[in-house]
Amino acid sequence: MKKRPGDFWGAMKNWLIPESTREIPMPLTNNDMLNELVDCFDGSCKTESVGASLVFNMHFLVILHPDVYEQRLPSFPVVVKEAVKLFYKKLQAYKKNFEELSPVSSHWQFRFGPATDFNGETISPYDIRVVGMLTGIRTGSMGAERRHTAKVTMKSKATNVFDKMDINLDVLRHIHFAESGNFTVKFSNDLTLGGGSLLRQARNSDNGFARIEYFLGDKNKSDVYIMKDTEIVIARREPENQGYNNYLLIDSTYVSNPHARIRLNEATGKFQIAAFSANETRVNEVVIARSEVSMPRWFDLEPQSQILLNGIITLEFKQQ
Repeated sequence: MKKRPGDFWGAMKNWLIPESTREIPMPLTNNDMLNELVDCFDGSCKTESVGASLVFNMHFLVILHPDVYEQRLPSFPVVVKEAVKLFYKKLQAYKKNFEELSPVSSHWQFRFGPATDFNGETISPYDIRVVGMLTGIRTGSMGAERRHTAKVTMKSKATNVFDKMDINLDVLRHIHFAESGNFTVKFSNDLTLGGGSLLRQARNSDNGFARIEYFLGDKNKSDVYIMKDTEIVIARREPENQGYNNYLLIDSTYVSNPHARIRLNEATGKFQIAAFSANETRVNEVVIARSEVSMPRWFDLEPQSQILLNGIITLEFKQQ
């Protein structure tokens, strides 16, 4: 018969074992967060890699109890820095068995958020949940996307081992990923934290790095996009693009998939653009030469520039 805590056996245990010697959960530490992140990353190297290509997660959600989140908030930048350093050590060891590294993003991204439950499990002050993914999830405005699932690296409750599994995006709806808990680190090809890569905390959500006002000439519609990432992709709105966190998706057949990329060159502090479309891309009335997605040719963007895609879509780029 199973012994319940409130029955005779539970009472005997409480009487025999002094309260001062009973096991008490230890408070969550910064090293606990670090270890969970590294284990999650390590699991992704094993489950995401394919053939001769070493593939790994570059986006991570770290979910903590609200009390712990507030207490540990000042430590997040250091945890991120130490995590990336250990990620690089793991990659240096793994790459001996692969022909090439295949990073899916130019930046590591970390989002910390508070919650008391996640995926049907209660989160206590002694718990932490780490979710790793290849690409980002639009946690702030999932809308209709909530019905979808994403393939992520997460620890299974049954095995206590990080593995690749599906997660319903609806479980993230109540978690507030505030800007103060968001961090990006530029990926370094030499697998070191140095080399000019900067730890950058996300800017205020109302300002971002740049404001892009765009007009669809074929549909007589306009909209605004706030550039919150140091690099974004401009592409046609397609189902396979919906899960990307740093995509400016334009609902027009005159936009290629992808059409262009805009980045903030952290070495110079200037914005740049690369064009991939076979259709014409102009910046301030100057045609930008097309390049391959795998080998972008970068051109400087002025703080205020007009970008014309295929002669139909107009973007007004304004550095914040």
